[in-house]
Amino acid sequence: MTKIDKRDRASIFRQRLTQAMDQRGTNQSALARQVGTDRSTISQLLARDGARLPNAQVVAECAAALGVSADWLLGLSARPEP
Repeated sequence: MTKIDKRDRASIFRQRLTQAMDQRGTNQSALARQVGTDRSTISQLLARDGARLPNAQVVAECAAALGVSADWLLGLSARPEP
């Protein structure tokens, strides 16, 4: 298993979260409501200058809301299906 730097993992997460949101036609506010978090949390996760990764609960909730796997969001899988 290859170890990925946190900044790289955050970049992959950010890109895939954006892609999944676009495919579902949802925005930050709607996703935040579905996940049960503040819109500012989603905004911080999508900020290009940050290396922030969410906790496991937020990753799981985002994945469920967007119909993708948590592993895919985190770059652990190449397949987005849940």
